[in-house]
Amino acid sequence: MKKQRLQKLQTMLKEEQGELQELEERLSGPGGLGASMNDATGELSAYDNHPGDYGSEMHERSKDLGLLQMTRKQIAEIEEAQESIRDGNYGVCRHCGQAISEKRLLALPRTLLCVKCQRQQEDKDTNHRPVEEELLAPPFGRTFTDGEDSVIFDGEDAWEAVERYGTSSSDGNEHH
Repeated sequence: MKKQRLQKLQTMLKEEQGELQELEERLSGPGGLGASMNDATGELSAYDNHPGDYGSEMHERSKDLGLLQMTRKQIAEIEEAQESIRDGNYGVCRHCGQAISEKRLLALPRTLLCVKCQRQQEDKDTNHRPVEEELLAPPFGRTFTDGEDSVIFDGEDAWEAVERYGTSSSDGNEHH
């Protein structure tokens, strides 16, 4: 990779790192997640608040926590990319060893994987589910099938159950 292009990418990495560190400080600082829930809302107590209001605030804080985690992950990726530059192997995919395209590096300077390997990694991440889900077959271990045939109580079964008590065409004394 040309030295001029590498310097441009290093500058891009430093700028992005600075922006992310500012965001991290705002999120984790005194006005953000660094404050207690009551301090963040400006309330002395949650006792007199409507539960919906408190729930909304909790939702916002959980979004901020997710954003903080993602920000820290991106900062770590930038640090890995900078280390890769120092080691002289920046622009080479960590998985397959192929060169990462310059277009990709310009779009996402912190990347350490080529497009193909990144897709494979994302596919692995999306297919990974908690092991507990294997025990909780849908929904929560109950099923309306016996493996061969559906044993659902459907509309036909409902009609048959009601029909036992009579219909408009019968006198109501017929029991099946």
